Amino acid sequence: MGFVEFNARTRVIFGAGSLARLGELARDLGFRRSLLVADRGLLAAGHVAAASGVLTRAGVEVVPFHDLEVNPHTGMVEAGA
Repeated sequence: MGFVEFNARTRVIFGAGSLARLGELARDLGFRRSLLVADRGLLAAGHVAAASGVLTRAGVEVVPFHDLEVNPHTGMVEAGA
């Protein structure tokens, strides 16, 4: 059997002000709803609220999921689904 090659296209945006671009980027991708998955640490730090606000102002409905622990297992993934 021959080999298989898979190149996943990943776009990484980072740096000062990146979060403010989240709504614009979501609109460019045609998002109407977004599942926002984050652990409790990001939630407590306020990053989830900031991201939710940017998305909401861009007209994207945010569906939050934060019921995760370190090293998530399939039960946690199923709960998110």
